[in-house]
Amino acid sequence: MRTPESHHIHASDRWRSKLRHWAVKCSLLIASVGSIATSPVSSPSFASQFQGTPFVLTHETPKVSRTLVISISMGEIESTENDGSLTLEGTARWRPANPSAPGQPWVTARVSSGEWEPRSAAAVLDTPDAPVPLQVMESLHVNCNTGDVCEIPVTVEFEFQDGGIEGTVEMEWSVTSSLHLWNDDELPQGYSVTITERGEDPTP
Repeated sequence: MRTPESHHIHASDRWRSKLRHWAVKCSLLIASVGSIATSPVSSPSFASQFQGTPFVLTHETPKVSRTLVISISMGEIESTENDGSLTLEGTARWRPANPSAPGQPWVTARVSSGEWEPRSAAAVLDTPDAPVPLQVMESLHVNCNTGDVCEIPVTVEFEFQDGGIEGTVEMEWSVTSSLHLWNDDELPQGYSVTITERGEDPTP
């Protein structure tokens, strides 16, 4: 049998439970707002692309290396961090001297900016004349000052393992960089990024 006192106690417990529930929700909401308010902002990304000159890998020349330079012009902004990535995209076509010869050669692509271990990707060339895609992504980071032109050297390398099978690999490739600034919600006036192959003049 329920007494008025027991009913009052149960109702009071439910009320305290509701208060605790809303207190927890409010504290989580405040923590979430505080986290958003204190998170560092970043600008939109600035993308730049470079189209590499195609080349051929052979048994005599199984490895080809290219040095690229990413040049960052800071424009009208104080010293800040540039973060982002570089993506290498390649297409390999296997041209066997004897299409009926057994075995499967393969090709490897590598990217290194000097700060971390080289990133790489490999693909088996199992179908003559078929385009085989390769993609490698490398992280980029550099601090620049106002008015400076910062440079990030990047090494791109392709290696052919023929497995004793005669033939050639035709390579087409390109790289794309995407960089943004920390602690700034927009890109400053005059900010730009270019990619060139070492030995070439930057595109105006």
